[in-house]
Amino acid sequence: MLCYKFQMAENNTIAIETGTTLNQLIRQLGGLTECQRLGFVFEDEQGVMSPSAAGFAYLMFVVARDITDPAEAFAAGYQAAFDEMKPD
Repeated sequence: MLCYKFQMAENNTIAIETGTTLNQLIRQLGGLTECQRLGFVFEDEQGVMSPSAAGFAYLMFVVARDITDPAEAFAAGYQAAFDEMKPD
């Protein structure tokens, strides 16, 4: 795995293949600390950060759909979970 050290904050390392996505999350939510608080960032055993599954889902189901209202975001999340659990 190829990674580079960026100076976002002291000792933070991000995976280069997900760096753009991680930066988008950071911009959307106002900072790395908020992304970490929400569980949208995954940090592996070597300290390399990348978006978590929840972070990717937020970008796909909320940001990509231009959802800005919390109730609308909840409804989109509920519908996505419902569709995933529906038998084929």
